[in-house]
Amino acid sequence: MTRLRSLLFVPAHDARKIEKSRELRPDAVVVDLEDAVEPGAKDRARSALAALPAHPSALVLVRVNGPRSADFERDLEAARGAAGIVVPKCESAADVARAAVGSARLIPMIESAAGILAAPGIARASERVVALAFGAEDYCADMGIRRTSGGDELAPARAAIAHAARAAGRDAIDGAFMDLADEAGLLADAARARAMGFSGKLLIHPRQIEPVHRAFAPDERDLDWARKVLEAFEAAGGGLVVVDGRLVDAPVAAQARRILGRAP
Repeated sequence: MTRLRSLLFVPAHDARKIEKSRELRPDAVVVDLEDAVEPGAKDRARSALAALPAHPSALVLVRVNGPRSADFERDLEAARGAAGIVVPKCESAADVARAAVGSARLIPMIESAAGILAAPGIARASERVVALAFGAEDYCADMGIRRTSGGDELAPARAAIAHAARAAGRDAIDGAFMDLADEAGLLADAARARAMGFSGKLLIHPRQIEPVHRAFAPDERDLDWARKVLEAFEAAGGGLVVVDGRLVDAPVAAQARRILGRAP
């Protein structure tokens, strides 16, 4: 499974944007049948999946409409053969089971209070679940709260999703940052998500790809620390060792390996 730092949404019925996305380098392109497609264009969007071009470097996923929508079953049928399915508005393990057709990998989106409470079961609902994603805008609407630039109101939901995903051995993908003009805000938002255990973000515009990759990559100080820790730990035969005054044991060494695994 490729690293999922950046998942870029592209409308399924917009052939120009889909073709343009082949020149970009997100980790995944999410061909969207849900929010990006108005109700009158759903059939045309589903038909477009049959001619979907391969991407030279990114994983191509399809976001269907939610399990309680009239379009759900038709979307799943149209998306057969896709590498992965993004399932929005998941609120139970049963929602995931309904989407587990074919062999596609699954990324359930948690977007409501009910979804937050069910997140542990959703993460473990199928072996094909590879990540949980956070739908922050719908979550705020469901909770009746206003999303702010600082994002403090998202902290409880982010923590719940990250814990549920990591406990099940899945990745956690943070919600999209909606202000396209605020790169500093995007970087800060991504840094907060990374600090809570998320491995990537949903993106709504190509200009967000590079900053998000930068935000989720370890810096040179982190890499130097990780190399030093592993060198000392392995030289000690996997036993306890002190590096720069800090005790290093197996969990610290595992953290160092994860840091090196995120290097570009």
